[in-house]
Amino acid sequence: MSSRTSDIRFAYALITPTFLVIALLLGFPLLFAFNQSFQHVTVFEPLGVFVGLQNYIEALSDPHFLMSVVRSFLFVGISLAGAVFLGLTIAILLNRVIPGRRAMRALILLPFIVSEVSVGVIWQWMFAPQLGIINHILRFWSLPTVRWLSDPGWAMASIIIANVWRLTPFAVLILLAGLQSVDRDYYEAAYIDGASHWQVFRLVTFPMIKPMMLVTVVYLSFASFNQFATVFSLTGGGPGRATEVMALYMYRTAFQHFNWGYGSALAVILFVINVVLSVTYSRVLERKD
Repeated sequence: MSSRTSDIRFAYALITPTFLVIALLLGFPLLFAFNQSFQHVTVFEPLGVFVGLQNYIEALSDPHFLMSVVRSFLFVGISLAGAVFLGLTIAILLNRVIPGRRAMRALILLPFIVSEVSVGVIWQWMFAPQLGIINHILRFWSLPTVRWLSDPGWAMASIIIANVWRLTPFAVLILLAGLQSVDRDYYEAAYIDGASHWQVFRLVTFPMIKPMMLVTVVYLSFASFNQFATVFSLTGGGPGRATEVMALYMYRTAFQHFNWGYGSALAVILFVINVVLSVTYSRVLERKD
């Protein structure tokens, strides 16, 4: 037996326990939910009755679910654009030699370390109509205050702001690592050739950090599409159903209305959307110009 074959077997032996744990914790629940999505399972029929594609057909004709899909795409799209833009901007600033850069790098990660429920509670206090700091700042500048959590339009804006605040540090961390891996010689050569700052970013920086951008976009998309705790603790899906995103609607269906079969079908649909988006991002960002 060659040393290379021995090394490969040793490597597989090392990763097998972790792979089995992941398969047990993630694979089994996924297969169980997929199987249950083809059944009518409720608190009155816990053993389930096979109904085929009925749960999926019901989802396509469920106006509440379809609206939750629209809200989720709106929530994810704006959150993703905001977090990536702010993350890249802050990463570019922190990549420069500025006073207190190390302390700023540490402080910028704090929102990402805080739990999702805590994020919802923090922003609930900040958006409070009378005591909240946001309206206090608006009053200080003689601007009209906003009913952040009781107005349907502003409620959606509030959960997006909270989500962007929490996810931006992750984008900063990954994109800053990508920026620091770019060889400075490329920048010097580009500036010698007369390239502008925008041309340097478009032709040098962005192509170099594409892998990091892909990781950032995929993670933030998954995190936003599966966002539940922050939305639940901040608005509870209200007012009315104004902020009821897919994950929250799935939770209510399965664990408040105890329609586990239909809830499993919604979970599978959410999983498929995540997979499709991640593949799409990979195709777009890894495409060679």
